[in-house]
Amino acid sequence: MKPLIVKLGGSVITDKCKRFSVKRAVLRRLGRELTVAKGPLIVVHGGGSFGHPLALKYKITSGYKSKGQLMGLTLTHRAMELLNSYVIEALQNAGAPAIAVQASGCTIVSGGRIKSMEIKPIKRMLALGLVPVLYGDVVLDVKRGINILSGDQIVAFLARRLRASRVIMGSNVDGVYAGGSEGKNRAKLMRKITPKNVKLVASLGVDGPNDVTGGMRNKVLELVKLARMGIESKIVNALKPNVLKKEIQRKQVVGTKISWRR
Repeated sequence: MKPLIVKLGGSVITDKCKRFSVKRAVLRRLGRELTVAKGPLIVVHGGGSFGHPLALKYKITSGYKSKGQLMGLTLTHRAMELLNSYVIEALQNAGAPAIAVQASGCTIVSGGRIKSMEIKPIKRMLALGLVPVLYGDVVLDVKRGINILSGDQIVAFLARRLRASRVIMGSNVDGVYAGGSEGKNRAKLMRKITPKNVKLVASLGVDGPNDVTGGMRNKVLELVKLARMGIESKIVNALKPNVLKKEIQRKQVVGTKISWRR
């Protein structure tokens, strides 16, 4: 039982420039595209304009400093639950038996990195044919008290523990760009990241001023760790219709593959 793990980036399913703004039409389409998956499927999504602004406002990534942050933690979690409900709805309307799994209820981190996660329920869900849907969340941190657990780290952890068949990261760009941001002419799309060019990842930045989880750079670093285990990943543009669908079907699409094979 090697599941396919698909990540829907927060910039894909929400408008990061407008707080609590979900792209309903995009979600409906992605829900339909995800149903072409054959075999076990896990979906993880980011926070976008729901989780990131509140996490920044209450300085959740700085750790527990004051009681006021506790309300901020609960508000951030509630916002992510709301976004998750939209994702679940889109999948269920497309015919997928999606079920929410909140990381804050089954995960402990230490210094921002996963220390333990109870995954037995997820294994049982997959065995029954359910589609677990997880998301970036506020979590308890044994060193800092509280913290943010990114969807990218959840993807990497589950891929390792469940020996995923592969990972697909749905982004708002065609893949990883070197030499500048993707919107500039000098930027060049990296079709493949291997031991030869992995050092270029250090030049990558975050997705924007409201991103609290490290953006593209941290995303790629998580995927490189998977590549060392033989688990391939690909970053594709999920904003473009049928790109995610074709990648799930292993058809040729533009993107960046992360593999330890040259």
